[in-house]
Amino acid sequence: MVRGKDKFEWPLLTVNILVYNRKKEVEITLSKITKELDYPKNKLEIIVVDNASTDGTYEMIKEKFPEVKVIRLNKNIGIAGWNYGFKEGRGEYFLVLDDDSHPEKGLKEAIFFLNQNKQVGILACKIIGGMFQTKGLSHLQDWIGFIGCGAIIRKEVVEEVGGFAEWIFLYSHEWEYGLRVLNKGWKIVYFDKCIVNHRTSVIHRSYKRLRIFTTRNELGIIYSYFDGFYKYLLMFRTLFWNLVTFRKEGSMSILYTLRGFLEFIKIKHKLTILPVDSTVQQKYIQHFWSCQPILPTIFKKVKKIIRKNLERRHV
Repeated sequence: MVRGKDKFEWPLLTVNILVYNRKKEVEITLSKITKELDYPKNKLEIIVVDNASTDGTYEMIKEKFPEVKVIRLNKNIGIAGWNYGFKEGRGEYFLVLDDDSHPEKGLKEAIFFLNQNKQVGILACKIIGGMFQTKGLSHLQDWIGFIGCGAIIRKEVVEEVGGFAEWIFLYSHEWEYGLRVLNKGWKIVYFDKCIVNHRTSVIHRSYKRLRIFTTRNELGIIYSYFDGFYKYLLMFRTLFWNLVTFRKEGSMSILYTLRGFLEFIKIKHKLTILPVDSTVQQKYIQHFWSCQPILPTIFKKVKKIIRKNLERRHV
């Protein structure tokens, strides 16, 4: 329950959903939002950006959810499709969702918190379900990333910072956006009370594509927003940690990572180099897995393995 909500005038909220050939999933999402969402209906605007689906998604939405605004693109442009929802949305806040994610509870608490904390530009929701979940974070912790299938972005942030980077296409766009948002002086906060269920459809998801795009994009982010010798050190760490994931993800990940590196080389000349503030750089390094120092991290892991083996011997 939100304290003081009886006197609170709820702002207009735009739900910004991106879909690509997941007709059944987006139908579930829209059903839950239109029927179950705990938010005043007269303060809710729903926009679906259809990334050139060919499975009848557009027709289904127009027929079953006439109150929903659908923006139909003529080609799949990846995560940049959300930007059309940002442009058309009238709300003070944008609830950004995947076609296979929906809020379960805590939305009012999140909006109330944002209204009381004007310096917070993005509220990262607690994501449950699927392979990408928010773990190891504490309520109201300052963060640099967020998970794109469930976050609330202030309209003022979009107006000042812009939308998601068009060059990324897929994966890691939240971290790129987080760098730009923090660099403009906004805060990103993790809000544990607002829970979003990411049902994680298997359609159009593959490990190969994940590894290629994450490697490419992580290298591109560092190349664009870091400077000096540190930039190349971090790029080496990023490539190294993506390569060694084969130990737990299979040897094919080496080939996928190398493919991602080659894809980065292809787009490198198109990227704009705009280093962010050093404090923002340090926050990114602190939180992002593939920026961690190599030798100290390996030493810690080896030490942990040795300790476990010794404990087993004493049992």
